[in-house]
Amino acid sequence: MVKGIDKINLLNDRKVLLYMFSINKSRKTIHLIIDDHSIRIVETNGDNIFAVRLFGERIVPKDLIRHGKIIDEIGFYEYMKDLVKELKIRNRQVRFNVPSSLVIMRQVEVPSHLQEKKEILDYIDNELGKSIHLPFEDPIIDIPAVLPIDSEAENEAREITFFAAPGEELRKYTEVFVDVSLRPQAVDVGILSSYRYFHHTQTVAENRIYLLVEFNASSTHLGIFNRGNIEFLRYQDLDIHVKGQYDEELQEIAWEYEEDENYAKGIMIDQVSELERIMNFYRFSLHRGDKVVTDIVLFGDNPYLEDVHQEMKNRFEGVQVLLLPNHFNERTNETISRAYIPALGLALRGGK
Repeated sequence: MVKGIDKINLLNDRKVLLYMFSINKSRKTIHLIIDDHSIRIVETNGDNIFAVRLFGERIVPKDLIRHGKIIDEIGFYEYMKDLVKELKIRNRQVRFNVPSSLVIMRQVEVPSHLQEKKEILDYIDNELGKSIHLPFEDPIIDIPAVLPIDSEAENEAREITFFAAPGEELRKYTEVFVDVSLRPQAVDVGILSSYRYFHHTQTVAENRIYLLVEFNASSTHLGIFNRGNIEFLRYQDLDIHVKGQYDEELQEIAWEYEEDENYAKGIMIDQVSELERIMNFYRFSLHRGDKVVTDIVLFGDNPYLEDVHQEMKNRFEGVQVLLLPNHFNERTNETISRAYIPALGLALRGGK
């Protein structure tokens, strides 16, 4: 197991050891979001997301990436090499989100005397294959910030949330990035980046439970957050065929579906129904009615996002439904699409 998604030691096929460096806030940093169909890039100096230096998106050619896994490594290398040259981002430090389809979340009970992150990761490492079973070999494991223990519970075991992703797949990404003269620095989980952005730009109440929904053209990724802690994670591909057209003038991707409009909208409505089932599962199965989602926070690049927003408002009586606005870049006095929210959240990650 490789421990700590933020500082990963990765060994590539040429026996070159790659280090995820600690953050140097004075350096220009690229924040990458990659999925099967697109790549989005935001460049900042440090964590000032209101002074974005560069942003852009491009279509990823078909069959380079499938379900988050690089299928054609040579093709992906050539694609990234051309992109780095086009955007003039050679030698930039780079942070990227693990493709959402590769990430799983688990809970594990750990002894109360383990309070440091390294101690907890070592414990999880020792339990792999024993009390902890994952669907892939050589996992990369990380945990969110470790909360202090109440003195009353210091002798009790506590439940820790951890994330896992297949190390082999992440190595492919980091190797390509290094080969095209980028400097891998940190890796994150997409829904955590998005929550970080939400928390930074909106008023977040401690007594509210937030369901964040990244509703993209070909997938949904959601997480339920209670007092800043993630309690539920889900990724789902949409049963639909998407195609994109890059608009040179607008410098953005226009997404559309191969299926007819009625079928496409029906798929989106089905996803809203799925959200209702997840909210009920969270409330009754996980928490026996003691906890309930109070707010839904919506963003993404789905072409029917406005329709989905309206459907949610109509469907979920008593739940606040917020469609996050586009991001305002004070440096250039222009707006950046809400589709870039996970990348902007990466910029807020800090050095840990």
